[in-house]
Amino acid sequence: MTNLKVRILTRIMAHPEREQELKNALVQFVKERCQQVGCHSCELLHHLTDAAQFILVEEWDVEARIRSELDSQLFARLGEAAAELFIEPLQIHWYEVITPQSHTD
Repeated sequence: MTNLKVRILTRIMAHPEREQELKNALVQFVKERCQQVGCHSCELLHHLTDAAQFILVEEWDVEARIRSELDSQLFARLGEAAAELFIEPLQIHWYEVITPQSHTD
């Protein structure tokens, strides 16, 4: 596989009045996730006007991300710990990172 990168955006919505609990669970999740081999960056964003909305933004080597067993274990643990805090299922979207160097006509 080539050295392609993917950016993953995960939208997470908290139940009303449970935002801080979910934020605490997500902060711990991000700490562990960012330590995985192949992870270039991992950020947790909290919406400025909608306290229930969080976005997890990650950048990974494609090969490392696809092969990561730990990834599924971390999401399973997050789901167990915080499922009652989610108002809807996680929305996970994968995007190819296109840089001027990787773009060819």
